[in-house]
Amino acid sequence: MTENMGLRRRDLAIAASGLSLAAMAGATAAQAGGRDAPRRRIPADDRLDMIELMGRYAWAYDTMNAEALAATFTTDGVLEVFGRPLVTDRSGFAGFLATAAEMRKDRGWQHLTDHHIFADYDGTRCTVYSYYVMPEADPSGGDVDLRAIGYYISHCVRQGDGWLFARRQVLRWDGKQPF
Repeated sequence: MTENMGLRRRDLAIAASGLSLAAMAGATAAQAGGRDAPRRRIPADDRLDMIELMGRYAWAYDTMNAEALAATFTTDGVLEVFGRPLVTDRSGFAGFLATAAEMRKDRGWQHLTDHHIFADYDGTRCTVYSYYVMPEADPSGGDVDLRAIGYYISHCVRQGDGWLFARRQVLRWDGKQPF
């Protein structure tokens, strides 16, 4: 196929992710004031950029790439895990990943994120709520265990042409809706 089919980045992402066009163009989560609060549509490119940011975070974390992980945060970005700030600027990610490497030993981790709810979008800031699951692989290729489940609250900010985390909270699953 050599003809241009007029596909855009958005169209490809929708098809690849299995999302319907209605879901991408649909209204955002209710604002913090309640379910009846006004909703604001978020441009698909911004949604996709924030979802890609989460993907870059996961790849960097799971491949132990401190530089790439730090690049997903603002210079003064904070990574908070279970209520404790563990990294408070980009220089702390090498130590964070060293501790993670001790915890996982020779097992492989994958941080899988989905079910994104976008809230409080104003064009330069957005809060995203996402589920995560973290399978842990046996190094021999045998069993895979589920190490953790929970959710992220990602406080994203636009910087330059893209989005970064100003703060990312990692929370254990408690069965309660956080928004």
